[in-house]
Amino acid sequence: MKKFIIFSLFITTTLVAEISLQEIDMMIDKIKKPRDGILLEALSKTPDPFKEQVVLSEGNNTETIISKKDKDFSLNAIMNGKAFIDDEWRIKDDIVSDYTVMFIGKKGVVLVRERNIIKLFLEKKEHKNIIIIKGR
Repeated sequence: MKKFIIFSLFITTTLVAEISLQEIDMMIDKIKKPRDGILLEALSKTPDPFKEQVVLSEGNNTETIISKKDKDFSLNAIMNGKAFIDDEWRIKDDIVSDYTVMFIGKKGVVLVRERNIIKLFLEKKEHKNIIIIKGR
């Protein structure tokens, strides 16, 4: 009886394995077929998904997409709760190029616009001390 059970298990696993091998061969044949790709010209015209885009509608359902690049902000100084951003002193809740100043710390500033957050930090100076060398 044990031999019969072992033999039947061996036959069923062989049949199941054979079926799965045939399925695997069919999948490999499908993969080997050449697939259509995208032309480089079409790919170069694809808009960057990580940049905010403004869509302008023109007549007859045509659309022009203009990519809106975020401005590079410059933080030059922080003093007494004010930040010197883009050549102007700013305080909390001021608007800087559509961004709101949300936080001013000792070493940096946080600007927020909808879901976009920009963190600005003061640049580290190489020399913290002034060195005076006496002339001869």
